[in-house]
Amino acid sequence: MYQKVKGTRDFYPEEFGSRWQVFSSIRNTVKKFGFSEIESPAFESFDLLSAKQGEEIRSQIFTLEKQGKEDLGLRFDLTVPFARMFTSVQMSSKKPVKWYGLSRMWRYEQPQKGRLREFYQLSVEMYGTNSIDSDFETVALAISVLKDLGLTSDDFVIRINNRKLLQGFIESLKIGSKYVDSVFRVVDSYTKSSSEDFRKELSEIGLDSKQVDYIVEFMTVKLEDLNELEMDSVMREGYTELKGLFSMLECLGMKDFVEFNPFIARGLSYYTGLVFECFDRQGKFRAILGGGRYDNLVSLFGGQSTPAIGFAIGDVTLELLLRDREKWPKPSIGPEYFVACVSDSVRMKAYEIAMKLRNKFSVDVDLSSRKLAKQLFYANSIGAKWTVIVGEDELKENKVVLRDMVLGTEHQKDLDELLD
Repeated sequence: MYQKVKGTRDFYPEEFGSRWQVFSSIRNTVKKFGFSEIESPAFESFDLLSAKQGEEIRSQIFTLEKQGKEDLGLRFDLTVPFARMFTSVQMSSKKPVKWYGLSRMWRYEQPQKGRLREFYQLSVEMYGTNSIDSDFETVALAISVLKDLGLTSDDFVIRINNRKLLQGFIESLKIGSKYVDSVFRVVDSYTKSSSEDFRKELSEIGLDSKQVDYIVEFMTVKLEDLNELEMDSVMREGYTELKGLFSMLECLGMKDFVEFNPFIARGLSYYTGLVFECFDRQGKFRAILGGGRYDNLVSLFGGQSTPAIGFAIGDVTLELLLRDREKWPKPSIGPEYFVACVSDSVRMKAYEIAMKLRNKFSVDVDLSSRKLAKQLFYANSIGAKWTVIVGEDELKENKVVLRDMVLGTEHQKDLDELLD
């Protein structure tokens, strides 16, 4: 017997019924913010997928068997393919362009809690504006997506930083430009390392003990204390953007959902300004979502320089959190109506009724010429909410019997009223 591939999932009706409700909630929330859904191919050129992503991502790309001269791989997110798509319509599009996608992604890695080889991901992308307002709108949308799934500020927090602030601070240590990216990667793993390991990793890059001390001290700085630090123009710009963003979040009632964290760096090197990640308050799971500003990505793929910002949510960790907080929806997969026949003589009328009901409702019918009792048993087993029982005697009066499958009660119903 064949088994599913490690790191993938099968979704039977019950599992996918719950997932569909979550996805519907997410789509509804994102649309309320004025975003339009698009889709990209499941595979792209390997050169596109690996551009400016770092060695870790390159090793995680699912590559396809080479045919001819084409090197192809399965997409691991939508930020890169959407940036490619944007370059094709950049000149003709009204700005800002607001797109989102919710589809399957693939990463070739060892499956573990919160990470699989195949998963669904929401990706939200905005092109053409670099205002604080667009930073706020992006973070506000991320909060709203989770709130609309039933989560509160007791369940999650979004940790926010700015790469300019961090970059300016690291460069102020005079460590040499070739080490900056390496320091970013170590800082990004701050919460995953012990204090001793964190110091060791920074030392191994080539930093002296004084530089390491400065970085360790900076990892605990508070937003209100940043202004006391000596800042260059890059660091000051990042600080100003953070202050503006937090001011908007506080004024609009979202301060309980966010906090400043100087160690949020995001591992991918294309981020240029705002960066943020969301975690559950109890620290049980991996990051729920992550994103930020990447103003150089479009030009990397051949387009004109365009500011851009976005975030992504994977369904694997999101499901873990929703289940843990008892917010994962119960499956609702049964039809609203099941149409049952008392006898074969009314079967065609039963189909006629079913087809008319399908103009407004989900409807199933008996396909096996079973006895009425077995039809009712089947309707109950598939979760039908109502059963329309079609019988000869009732039809003579243009009526049917309507059975409530939850309460087990039934009454006669005028057929015209039912189909109205």
